[in-house]
Amino acid sequence: MTALVLSGFTAGLATAHPDHGGGREDFAGEGVADGLHKQHDGDEGHLPPVNRNVTLVGKGEVTNPSGAGNTGRIADVTAFGDYAYLTAFREPTCEQTGVHVMDISDPAHPVEVTSAFIPTSDGSYAGEGIQVERIDNQYFEGDLLAHQNETCPGATPPPPNLGGISLWDVTDPRHPKPVALHTGDFTAPDGELEASPNQTHSMRMWTNNFDKRTYVVLVDDEELTDVDIMDITDPYHPVMINDELDLAALFGVDQATPNNLTAIFSHDMMITKIGQRYVMNVNYWDGGYVLLDVTDPRPGKVTLIAESDYAALDEEQLARGNQIVPEGNAHQSELSPNKKFLLGTDEDFNPYTVRARIDTGLYAGTEYTATQASDTKQIDENTTITGPVTFVGDACDPATIAAGTGTALVERGTCPFQVKLDNIVAKGYTSGIVFQNVRADCLEQLTMLASGDIPYVFVNRTTGLKLLGVAGVTDANACATATPAGATSASTTIQAVFDGWGYVRLFGVDIPNQSGKAGSIKQIDTYSIPEAQDPAYARGFGDLSVHEVAMDPDDSRIAYISYYAGGLRVVEYGTNGIREVGAFIDQGGNNFWGVEVWRDENGQKYVLASDRDFGLYVFRYNG
Repeated sequence: MTALVLSGFTAGLATAHPDHGGGREDFAGEGVADGLHKQHDGDEGHLPPVNRNVTLVGKGEVTNPSGAGNTGRIADVTAFGDYAYLTAFREPTCEQTGVHVMDISDPAHPVEVTSAFIPTSDGSYAGEGIQVERIDNQYFEGDLLAHQNETCPGATPPPPNLGGISLWDVTDPRHPKPVALHTGDFTAPDGELEASPNQTHSMRMWTNNFDKRTYVVLVDDEELTDVDIMDITDPYHPVMINDELDLAALFGVDQATPNNLTAIFSHDMMITKIGQRYVMNVNYWDGGYVLLDVTDPRPGKVTLIAESDYAALDEEQLARGNQIVPEGNAHQSELSPNKKFLLGTDEDFNPYTVRARIDTGLYAGTEYTATQASDTKQIDENTTITGPVTFVGDACDPATIAAGTGTALVERGTCPFQVKLDNIVAKGYTSGIVFQNVRADCLEQLTMLASGDIPYVFVNRTTGLKLLGVAGVTDANACATATPAGATSASTTIQAVFDGWGYVRLFGVDIPNQSGKAGSIKQIDTYSIPEAQDPAYARGFGDLSVHEVAMDPDDSRIAYISYYAGGLRVVEYGTNGIREVGAFIDQGGNNFWGVEVWRDENGQKYVLASDRDFGLYVFRYNG
């Protein structure tokens, strides 16, 4: 029997992207799920070891005194010259964060240069997005490292020197020197200037051969759809030149159906010179994969080359007889060396999608989108929210919350999500639904950073007002509609349906060499490790989602994929589709985040992968 889910949003442990709802109180970072603390630990909690067509050349552990060993400490990886750089994430505690420097001159024996550790400022951490670029101009001559900065959970009110990106001189990698710290977009979503720039989730540098200037593009955590571009030709004095690049508003990068594709925001990007133009491939989450002409990155000069749309049904589950709507989640992508293909990753940390419905009242039968909090009891095959809901206001003052049972309906604002959760639990409620307050972006979804033992989900303002039975509410008027006092809440059901972990998409692209000309992007195939689409592996085997892809620079048929607990995967791609040709999972499991191709001084090619719980792995593909 096939399962049909008409709408719903994957309620993952995190969305792999910080809150784009506009407020530091709501921060949620790159997701980790049930397998994180089981990697490299005995014979359970991970997939069995595998080695097909891949040679493990060497591996090097990093040391971090914060928390319980290195579990969850490592995020992304890049390499330049004889050194690799691994970002130090916020898990399990947000301290000793920054960038680890590793000497990889002997790839068989990578060694951390502990004295060269690059720290982030107190209250911030590095995660997705790190790069080194050679700069040679009148302002700077040497190797420039850039990393993004996000704010540690609970850092409210925000301390100074947070957010944005930081630039370091790593010409001598053993003695990094700061160039510009915490630079970025200082304009808050409400238009006010702030002392610290907005949190930045990812970034990418490039030097334009035509105008001889160096730029960096940022993922702004706090302005949902923005793609920010800075001129860092003089890296000591970066200048924001385009903070008005809203792909949804300018180019209509969204789609009306399926109606669950509501999380429209920038997540990651790459820049490639193609003929007489510079092309940026932007991963725009539920908006899809986007190709932009950024030859001139100033406002009004950037043009759309092509964008993708999601199919009506999830291809990987459809192939298994299940009719499930796709989740979106365009996370990261790269163009092939011949510029004819694009491989993109759809990240998904929860193999269950949430189906939510209003059961009684004026809007009975209405389905809606619900997103689960980061570290709370998950709605899964064993857990459902059902029955009446009780409106308890903003739940910030325990004295104003009536004791109750069942589900508390809470309005966003005034205090952090964790405080709201703690208060409703103390009053006896066994689940919670938070809805957006009156604000310009009231229709947006976000993942709440909160920990607790009850289900706790987020919905947009339209849904919240419909649960309250407000007559005539629509998406068009919800953001300006006040919350009525004494409203009677409806009953609801929120349940989970298996839809698999994240996977890979292969596109064929046509990108004309000349600026101003449109192109095309058309999906050819999808690829997933089989366990990620099997409900038997939904729990207890780590995160079986894909994360990043790195194209082989010499072969427009081969790519390398970091698949978290699914290990390193090597795929062959082309007009006939995509298939796996190599794989590696270590004894005791892996937890790979980043992947990058690197050459040593002799031109020998290696694949680097960052393991969240260990450090750096160095591979060679044998195909």
